[in-house]
Amino acid sequence: ARALSLNLKAKKSKLQCEEHQEELKLFCKTDKKLICLICAAAREHKSHSFMPVDEAILFYKEQAKSSSESLTERKSKIEQMEQEQKESISGVQEESQNLQSQITSQFAELHQILTEKEQRLLGDVQEEEEKIVKTMEKNLQEMQENLISIQEELSKLQEQIDHKDGVMFLKEEA
Repeated sequence: ARALSLNLKAKKSKLQCEEHQEELKLFCKTDKKLICLICAAAREHKSHSFMPVDEAILFYKEQAKSSSESLTERKSKIEQMEQEQKESISGVQEESQNLQSQITSQFAELHQILTEKEQRLLGDVQEEEEKIVKTMEKNLQEMQENLISIQEELSKLQEQIDHKDGVMFLKEEA
């Protein structure tokens, strides 16, 4: 109880003019502060406009309420815009993922097509190589057989030249 009475005294002392120790009954709209009746009559506040404290409380509470409502409405609009922005971001990300998947899929398809084409072309080249090499090996074999035949004839001729006398040589040639 004692603490409560001290609080009430502290609150009352706050509502007294520091200069005149009078109760603060007016609100100076010009300076935006609480003043006593003596201060209101003083030169300092002579041309200022005043209102009773209770009226000032209602007026400023009404202003605060109006500002609060306006800010609440603004907050609500911004939250809605924020939600729409998040949804847009999500949509863009989803669209991007779909596009990336589509690109990956199409390139995989193209890789497959190119790999198959590469294998076909490599097969064609190898087949063509085999045909050409087979023909060339056949020609080579014919050349080697020709060389062997020529070599045999040369050996025979050389043998005739080396081993027989001249008369026998002419007789065989004729």
